Amino acid sequence: MSDPQAIQFAGESNGSAAVVFSGPPQRLRGHFRLVNPSGQKLKLTSLPIETEGLMGSARLPLRSVSVGARLSPGEQALIPGTLQLDPQTPPGSYQFSVNINGQSIPATAHVTDVVDFRMEPASVTLLVGAETSFERTFVIENAGNVPLPLGERCEAPLIDSIDLESAMLTGLHEALEDELKLKLDAWLNEWGRRSGGMLAIVRDPIILRPGQKITAKATFELPEDLKPFRCYHADLQLYNATVSVDIYTTRKAGSDEPKTPRKRGKSDGL
Repeated sequence: MSDPQAIQFAGESNGSAAVVFSGPPQRLRGHFRLVNPSGQKLKLTSLPIETEGLMGSARLPLRSVSVGARLSPGEQALIPGTLQLDPQTPPGSYQFSVNINGQSIPATAHVTDVVDFRMEPASVTLLVGAETSFERTFVIENAGNVPLPLGERCEAPLIDSIDLESAMLTGLHEALEDELKLKLDAWLNEWGRRSGGMLAIVRDPIILRPGQKITAKATFELPEDLKPFRCYHADLQLYNATVSVDIYTTRKAGSDEPKTPRKRGKSDGL
């Protein structure tokens, strides 16, 4: 039974959804129009709900919706409410009802897509001699609510550690003419020489399901023409996660032995 001195629902309830929530599973937001018919100030922190399929954040049946109502006597206001669902709740629309002072109010929760890919470690360092292939193991997790396909190959550009400003200054310094076009061409040519090519990452293709957490191996394939004694960097973007890759070369990739200096002789004019 309803209490005439308790907070009541002041909106319309005609069989359709009187209250609509929307957002990611752990933070769906909606509003209730409530009124305080009593002669004293009233406070409300939660409302009980009835649902058949929705689960809460602890993967237990959802029992209530959080509200923050503080209403003075006779006051009517639009009060915000928050639903916290299981993080793996699939996107879609879900029907339920909210009990407000004995009145069953129909409601709808519109759950949106959440892409939350996590990967550890988040940074990789490679010390490169003659090798061009390196294998690393990662822990990957799908903390969102949609399946995430991971293909067998992705690529990222390798950039020399010398930054853009240094390349620009070097290029402009090498320009012999004062014309802007020549200086710009010299800068672009210098920046192009800084590129180390493409870093390729090869792995077994999989589809990572919501809530799934596994270990996976990936092979880093490097270009064969990296310069010796340099540092290269690449940022690999996988959905919302980024893996930072630093590569330090000790000598030219692809050469098994360092080059032996050529002996001076008669061919040198001596």
